[in-house]
Amino acid sequence: TYDPEHPIEPFDGVAKAVTDMLLHLTPVDRREDGWQGGFCSCMENGHISSWYQYSSAMYLIDTCNPTEGFIMRTGHLQDRHTEPLQGMMACDTLKLISYCMSHHAQEALPAWKPTCSNAHYTIGACDVDCSGAVHRFGGLGLAGLLAGALAVFGIGA
Repeated sequence: TYDPEHPIEPFDGVAKAVTDMLLHLTPVDRREDGWQGGFCSCMENGHISSWYQYSSAMYLIDTCNPTEGFIMRTGHLQDRHTEPLQGMMACDTLKLISYCMSHHAQEALPAWKPTCSNAHYTIGACDVDCSGAVHRFGGLGLAGLLAGALAVFGIGA
């Protein structure tokens, strides 16, 4: 909730948390494989809800790189409490960051989750999964596929 005595924009915290990870100020227990560049490429090529259309996330991203960090145009999200479309943009931004983290630096997700959750609670009807759900194969899993294949070919009957 907003506290006039301590006016802090949660999305400024989002940008700072991502910057700290990109610049190694928040340790990410991962080998040095250039994940920061992959993460930024993912962010720059992602799409978010915008004014009645899906648009490039670059509408909100000013900078994303391993040397300068992650700078967002958070002013574009300041009315997310009263403007549903800004709320959708804000929610999609959290989803995109979570997605890109889960694909390029899954080890960073535990450090990301509290910041994401804090921003998430400022957006009405946002269904982001800040844990960046772990990749898995299909809904049935391998056992379900095997059982289906056995049933189709009549094996084991």
